[in-house]
Amino acid sequence: MEIATYNLAGIQLTAGEGALSGLKEEADRLHIKKPLIVTDEGVRAAGIIETMAGHLKKEKIAYQIYDGVKTDPLDTMVKDGLSVFRESRCDGILSIGGGSSMDVGKCISVMSVHPGDILDYARSTPEHKDFQKRGCPIISVPTTSGTGSEVSQYAVITNALTHRKTTIASPYLLSDSAILEPAFAGSMPKEVTAYTGMDALAHAVEAYTFRTALDGNIPVVDAVALEAIRLIGQNLVRAYENGNDLKARAGMQWGSLLAGIALNIGSGETHAIGSMLAKYYGVCHGISVGIPLPYCMEYNMSYGYDRFFSIAEALGADTSGLSVKEGAMAAVKKVKELQKQIRFPKMTDYIRDMEEVKNFSQECADNSCCVSNRRMNTKEAIEQVFRMCMEEET
Repeated sequence: MEIATYNLAGIQLTAGEGALSGLKEEADRLHIKKPLIVTDEGVRAAGIIETMAGHLKKEKIAYQIYDGVKTDPLDTMVKDGLSVFRESRCDGILSIGGGSSMDVGKCISVMSVHPGDILDYARSTPEHKDFQKRGCPIISVPTTSGTGSEVSQYAVITNALTHRKTTIASPYLLSDSAILEPAFAGSMPKEVTAYTGMDALAHAVEAYTFRTALDGNIPVVDAVALEAIRLIGQNLVRAYENGNDLKARAGMQWGSLLAGIALNIGSGETHAIGSMLAKYYGVCHGISVGIPLPYCMEYNMSYGYDRFFSIAEALGADTSGLSVKEGAMAAVKKVKELQKQIRFPKMTDYIRDMEEVKNFSQECADNSCCVSNRRMNTKEAIEQVFRMCMEEET
């Protein structure tokens, strides 16, 4: 697998086995003399940071490490990382890890040149502030294949006091460079491969069926979303069953990246449900958006059977002889089949009965991710989808 370089709307991509060899060139191009490595303890324990540190030392690049990132990162982690950045006089961000590390890294970058707290700029904050300029340069190195944060203008940060997830959105959050090294993804445990892979699939499906895509007919979103779905359909089970299959890992990295590009149009209904599962049950992001995905698809397909038919084809489902409506349902069945193959969790693993759902169904319907949906934007609709999840699983 040869190393390939691309420039995607200003983001320099380096991908393939040995892609890390391009780090020095990227650091020089971006005038980074001392990056802050933003990561988590799991990535460090996997030996990836040791590998990265050895590479930086070989290239005589000074660095500092902030490894306090956790899953579903808190605003306090951005604040802590920013303190390390300033105290160590760093001049760039080198995020290594999953979406959480990359989101925190992007936020540290932009907050290095803006006053206040990161939540002052959150979309959910009344009269929120807007970023006025880019922060320090950002190099993102994903070790999972889920969020596509390396090419996304979004960061998801949780309020440490209210436990509410909120979205930070700005073109100033985009990475300057992304390095896709398949071997790093090989360090993922099987369950993380499953969770992040289903997260990426949810991104691609939502982007392809997002209201703006339907109303605006945006060909570039359609193209990258369908290709992401195809790559994930071909490679997720392979990567899950054999983590050392670097071809499958590379396929998932590209699927995740393309889904991340598509999701710049905006996230949808599985993210609204996911935010409730995270807030009230502590469910990690990949699981929380993956569980409701096929049921959201089934509930929503009536506003675009042709779109869901195309999803079925991209996933490799046999649609020969099927009507458009039957083909759309084949997409739902295919996603459920994938989830069984990767032993994905179920809604009933976390919620016991529908009475619990009624406590937060209106809050979920009011989430901006549901407001953008044509059907799932009422309390009754949310409860119906939860009911679909739970009745089939019992």
